[in-house]
Amino acid sequence: MGNVDFERQAAVVEKPVRDRGVFRCRQCIAARTSTLSLTDLRSGSAVVEHEHAHLSVAVSVAGLAVLGILEIVRSLYANRLAARFDARLGSAAFLAAMNGPGAGFGDVQPLRDLATIRTFVASRSLFFLFDLPFGPLFLVLLYFVHPLLFAITLVGVVIMVIIALLNQAVTGRSGREAGDKLAATMNAAQTFARNFETVRALGMVSSIIEFWGDRFAQSLRASDKVARNNAFYSGLSRTVRILLQLAALAVGAYLVLADEMTAGMMFAASIISGRVLQPIDQIVGNWRQIAETGQAWKRVTALQKQVFGERHADVELPPPVGALTLDQVVYFLPNTDPGDLPLIKRLSFSVNAGECIAIIGPSQAGKSTLARLIVGAIQPRSGVVRIDGADIQNWRPDQLGKHLGYLSQEVELFPGTIGQNISRFEADPFDREIIAAAQRAQVHQLLLGLPRGYATVIGPMGVRLSGGERQRIGLARAFFGDPRILVLDEPNANLDAEGEAALERAILNARSGKRTVLLITHRPSLAAKCDRILMLRDGQIELYGPAQDVLHRLAQGQNKPVTQSAAANPAVGTANESRGLLDQSTPSRLQN
Repeated sequence: MGNVDFERQAAVVEKPVRDRGVFRCRQCIAARTSTLSLTDLRSGSAVVEHEHAHLSVAVSVAGLAVLGILEIVRSLYANRLAARFDARLGSAAFLAAMNGPGAGFGDVQPLRDLATIRTFVASRSLFFLFDLPFGPLFLVLLYFVHPLLFAITLVGVVIMVIIALLNQAVTGRSGREAGDKLAATMNAAQTFARNFETVRALGMVSSIIEFWGDRFAQSLRASDKVARNNAFYSGLSRTVRILLQLAALAVGAYLVLADEMTAGMMFAASIISGRVLQPIDQIVGNWRQIAETGQAWKRVTALQKQVFGERHADVELPPPVGALTLDQVVYFLPNTDPGDLPLIKRLSFSVNAGECIAIIGPSQAGKSTLARLIVGAIQPRSGVVRIDGADIQNWRPDQLGKHLGYLSQEVELFPGTIGQNISRFEADPFDREIIAAAQRAQVHQLLLGLPRGYATVIGPMGVRLSGGERQRIGLARAFFGDPRILVLDEPNANLDAEGEAALERAILNARSGKRTVLLITHRPSLAAKCDRILMLRDGQIELYGPAQDVLHRLAQGQNKPVTQSAAANPAVGTANESRGLLDQSTPSRLQN
């Protein structure tokens, strides 16, 4: 067999084994090294992901902070806008309230309308209206995302607009009726509260509560009906919006599966669709507030046009001498039907400067209405009232008021001091002018006897005055500024003997000062002290002439009416047509 070199063979055999061991060792080292390398890569990726997570959280927090700040800014801007709106229209609304048809009943509807508008401006509803113009832009963007999603959203817009129109059709008229009933109820409550002493004295409390409660219940039922209808359409609109957004999301998911759009585009389309539909949904939900605001805006603007549309002279006229002329004046009561007769029927007469005229007549003759026409408190339907030849509508109200003294039939004093009431709430009146007016009205000593004199506060939170005290303070207010024309509507009402004596002295002093005085009275003692007497009946002149002649005719039952041309001439008063007699059963009274 020959000799075999076993050592060599062993070396040949061991070499691959050693090589495999080295290879395996190398493999182990390489594997370990690879493992360490992968571990390092994963660690690096984790670090990067961790940093990205922190960055995402920071960006999200910053975005939320920005959104919160923008929301705060928007709310502040809305409040500032509402405040600016109030500042610009507050005085105008107050003036409209004083000139409105319900002013005589304490109705301040224009101020309530202004509060309604202010609340709407400060709310989020206004911004939803601002979002509406962006709807078409979002629809265009949605079309570029995918036409099918555009079509779905457009159909949703049409459906929700139809819902909004139905809501308006159902709740519009009923909402106006509910608002009118609530306003009437609140006005009635103000009237009852203002006259509660009479209500309590006559045992009317239970009856008034039942009466007012019935009216209030009617207004609540009307409001509840409007609220139910609005809630139904609001819920329907919100349901439609949610369904449409879900439909857009579902269609978007289908398009993603069909590889027609990406997942990001799907979510973007859902968000854009919501931006189109949400403003409409919110408008439907807040439709009652929007409708009430629209009605309030119409009322406020209409009253402003009525008030500020009155024509006045741009040039300040000189102070009047006191001559007064009425030419074919016709006046209808507010809210009269077309076939009704006017209260004042083509009235014409004239008064010389410095004359004192007593106006007498039965109830409903139009005496107080005539006084209000003369001072410009109301406007005639036709005809002209002139002072010194100038139409009173051509005078600035604030200028004319300084030359007029007016005491209404029902004297109202305003919350404030007695001095402020006498001075007509002038910003900075002179004390001597206030005292002079009180002295002309013969009320100075009476006011000195009050706890704080002229600084006595009157009104709901102040001193309660008697009817006679209010009457005499109102007379002092009429005398403030030494006006050229005085129109006094039953100034002796609520006065005792001392008060009537003071009133007579005040009128005599005004006559001696060459002031024009028109005195509505039913007392012959006051009428006899005037230069002439004008007797009204049914809104027409029945007698007009020298005081003693008219009193004599009344005593003899010869009250034949004068013609309008004769009345316009202050020297004569010829007879034209008999109108009947005053009640002669009470010869000591000239009826009101």
